[in-house]
Amino acid sequence: MTTAQHTMPTHWTYEAFDAGSDLLQGDVFDPTDEMRSILQQVHPHFLDPKYTAFLLVTQSCDLAIRNGRHNTKYLNIAVVRPIEAVLHDFLSHVCRPVVEGVYLQETKGEAYQLLERLFNQNEQALGLFYLHPELDAGIARPSVALLRVTVTLHVEHYGVLRQARRGRLCSEFRSKLGWLVGNLYSRIGTQDWSEPPERSKALEKLVKQCLEAGDASCEPKWVPETWVAAAKKKGVQVEQLERDDLLSALETHKPPTAKAQVIDQALRVLKEVVPTIDDEMVRRMSNRLNNDSLFAKAVRSAKSE
Repeated sequence: MTTAQHTMPTHWTYEAFDAGSDLLQGDVFDPTDEMRSILQQVHPHFLDPKYTAFLLVTQSCDLAIRNGRHNTKYLNIAVVRPIEAVLHDFLSHVCRPVVEGVYLQETKGEAYQLLERLFNQNEQALGLFYLHPELDAGIARPSVALLRVTVTLHVEHYGVLRQARRGRLCSEFRSKLGWLVGNLYSRIGTQDWSEPPERSKALEKLVKQCLEAGDASCEPKWVPETWVAAAKKKGVQVEQLERDDLLSALETHKPPTAKAQVIDQALRVLKEVVPTIDDEMVRRMSNRLNNDSLFAKAVRSAKSE
């Protein structure tokens, strides 16, 4: 009798599998009632609904069944969480936070690089493995497997895991997962989001969705270091403020823009050279400089040199 095949996923990081086939490293599991019953007995902490799925990290060779017996007594599964739920934890490792959720604008590049490494499956330091949304693989939102946070189950639960399986990584990404888990020193050549080139825009979109999510309650906020310095100079205890209060204080005490400072100095010199100039003429000069595109371009050019 032919075993029913799971629906073919649409995303290139996953592959189809037969429902009754053996487990492989890189299989994705739903927290089914049967799995939750097991976790209740051995690891109740992992019943928390924040863990939306689990990823099998035990090596495929250990999962093999030979002569009716498994090569291992234990099965290790890593927890999976949506990126949005753990993003700030990641960013705190590479960015300079002012308070929780607010970071210096000057460190946004490090955040971008971190997410590029994550999406290209090259983030070794934090032990992360990216799982792209694919309903047919059991992943509803952009998610990460936390490879440092695993649950160990006895091999007697093999059948329960097989029933809970919803997705499977394709061969090359199973290899990459094995490399990350094993902390090997040779690089597995998986496809990047820039290969082929038309995926580059998709990568940029993924990063932007994480760094500029549009949800004011949880998205990272980026503020220039000069704003923080200006607020501190005014006596604001920035480290003691809540996120929203800090953003309001920084907006209130933000320093003038480079263009505004140049205009102020130009008008100061003008008054010194022409002391009889009236206030109306000074106001008109200020407005003209503020609205002159060539002047603005020259200020930006000088600032970047």
